[in-house]
Amino acid sequence: MKRIQLSDHFNIKKILLFSLPSIGMQIVDNTYQIADGYFISNYIGEAAFDGENLIFPALLIVMYIGLMFGTGASALISKELGEDRREKANRILSMSILVLVIAGIVLSALLYFLMPSITRWMGAADEIASYCVTYGRILAIFMTFQMLSMAFHPLLITAERPKLGLAVTIINAVVNILLDWAFVVGFKWGLRGAAMATAISWIISAVIPFIFFMDQKRPLHFTRPSFDFHALGRVMYNGASEMMDGVSYAVVALIFNLRMMFYLGEQGIGAYAVSEYVSGLFSAVFYGISMSMVPVVGYHLGQQNKEELHSLRKNGMFLMTIFGIVMTGLSMLFAEIISRTFVGYNEELTALAAQGMRLISLSYLLAGNTVFSSSYFTGLNQGSASLIIAAMKGFIGPLVGVSLLPLVIGSTGLWLATPFAEMLAMIAALICFMWWYKDEDQKMRNAVAEDAA
Repeated sequence: MKRIQLSDHFNIKKILLFSLPSIGMQIVDNTYQIADGYFISNYIGEAAFDGENLIFPALLIVMYIGLMFGTGASALISKELGEDRREKANRILSMSILVLVIAGIVLSALLYFLMPSITRWMGAADEIASYCVTYGRILAIFMTFQMLSMAFHPLLITAERPKLGLAVTIINAVVNILLDWAFVVGFKWGLRGAAMATAISWIISAVIPFIFFMDQKRPLHFTRPSFDFHALGRVMYNGASEMMDGVSYAVVALIFNLRMMFYLGEQGIGAYAVSEYVSGLFSAVFYGISMSMVPVVGYHLGQQNKEELHSLRKNGMFLMTIFGIVMTGLSMLFAEIISRTFVGYNEELTALAAQGMRLISLSYLLAGNTVFSSSYFTGLNQGSASLIIAAMKGFIGPLVGVSLLPLVIGSTGLWLATPFAEMLAMIAALICFMWWYKDEDQKMRNAVAEDAA
């Protein structure tokens, strides 16, 4: 079968085929994170499970800096490729990765030394705090590798090698799960073993793509970097919405955990963690398709192909709606079975997790469309519109929901805060599309002209 290229016309079938490797990457990524939670919960204990889930959002903020660079660079590089400026595209790639490595080293050191303070800021009790510091410090040492790994995901799609990204993710997941079993179950290293298993898998997922981009024979490859601060600013601006996802998740998770403890006790943290595992798995489809479309949108922006851009938006939103309906149904149907898999040792916690999962599943009806809308504007090099949607979806909406809804309808409002946020994000997305389509031709010309130098 002929390899799909960025320049192709993307109907629904081609969107799915091009996105499959990225969807697979996202699913496998979430699968091995779920496996981590399974081993920690069932072989180390509930306190370790709570500690890992409490500190992980803080680590995620730093990880998402990698995705910010990767997605932002992907949008800009694909636009340059659409305008047939390959040399500049390679310079942007090289500069982005170099800056990310430097930032990663600095942030890894800061994370390591600040971990006890971060744990206190997260509100961890004494027993849970020790687990947070142990797990967090080990992963902090290897954080640069994970930042690179997250950056390489969208860049491999831009290089038209999404299958390599999927292969790397599968290798990463298999290594992580096998090492989890060996270190936690076999050697009984506890939470340190789980953290080391994750760290080793991070190294693998960063090194393989790095070697790929070292090959000078490839159309998109590392070259001698030249610092273009305007281009670097555009990379960070374009990827700001992806960074917002990480920051939002961390802040919202902290607030959610605190509110869960206030309304439901410590069991609320475990129940929320189970629902988040499932949400991450289902959202993998949404993010896989959306991430794959960023370079496609960017390429056709560079080509000034308005008809193809309209087709991408229409087909993408249709797919997201169908997937959202299916995922809501699956989550409703299997909520109790999934909850029992993770926390079946506690009947009360199982029932609470299943209830939360069913209520949160209502958010899937809109979640795909909001994710796609944000990524679509990233591809159009409209970072502000993308950021507004992401902020409403991941930060403003959840915080408003979790603060106000429990006051009106009690603890049930904690779970409905996520569907509430998706509704607000969808309204923001519709407003952004109305803004874009008003004088669309001029906005397209401005987007291309801004980076033409």
